[in-house]
Amino acid sequence: MTDFTPAGCVLPHPEFQQHIVVSNGEVLCSAQGPIHASLPVQFPPAVKDKVASHYLGEWRGDSCGVHYLPIRLDIPGCEWRSLRSLLGVVEEPVFFLVGRAMQIVNWDLDHQFCGRCGLRTMYHSRDRARVCDHCTLAVYPRISPCVIMLVTRGDECLLARHARHRQALHTALAGFIEPGENAEQALAREVREEVGLETGRVHYVGSQSWPFPGQLMIGFLAEAVGGTLAPDQEEISEARWFHRSEVPATIPPAETLSGQLIRTFIEQKG
Repeated sequence: MTDFTPAGCVLPHPEFQQHIVVSNGEVLCSAQGPIHASLPVQFPPAVKDKVASHYLGEWRGDSCGVHYLPIRLDIPGCEWRSLRSLLGVVEEPVFFLVGRAMQIVNWDLDHQFCGRCGLRTMYHSRDRARVCDHCTLAVYPRISPCVIMLVTRGDECLLARHARHRQALHTALAGFIEPGENAEQALAREVREEVGLETGRVHYVGSQSWPFPGQLMIGFLAEAVGGTLAPDQEEISEARWFHRSEVPATIPPAETLSGQLIRTFIEQKG
């Protein structure tokens, strides 16, 4: 049995046995972590009607839900933490359950009003969706598919530093899949645009939910077959080839798909 069994529906009056509390883009954590066996906060009367609760599924056999607080309260024995600060700190199933909670809260906040006609939306009676009664537009939680690829050349891999990242990590290339593209086409385009290389054979490695704010990362190893290495300087500030035995220590952690791609390549036979 897995730790978490997801649910795609909304319970009208949820009664949860496990609780996650979110406010202002952060999650409430106790010494035991971000999942609470009992609700750690009493909702003040002034905001009680504005608290939104969503059923997430079953966590280790118990019903689990997330509560959104419109104001952040100081809770004795707890602290508010960003989701990113939990990466590598809590168990991977816990991290991705909290990521799911944050994504559902963001979807709910972003679609209070219809994007087509501007009127207020309501919850669907069965599905996890917000529906406009006026124009019938239904908005479900959505994710953005992305490709993430480690470009290889024999015993070498290409590691890049992204221009907008504050951390000086050496990592794989990545980009969003555009309308009309499949994953392989997006991979080839992104590598060409970001570093000027052409790719040939690709090998699918795996996928990962990435809740920053809501992506599905699809990971590949991709062989370079031509072109001239030329980082675009807008997305990529630096890109270099590294032998599998000389990959720098400044790579993403193993909890990330980028880190897994690099470690997969390092462990391969030459």
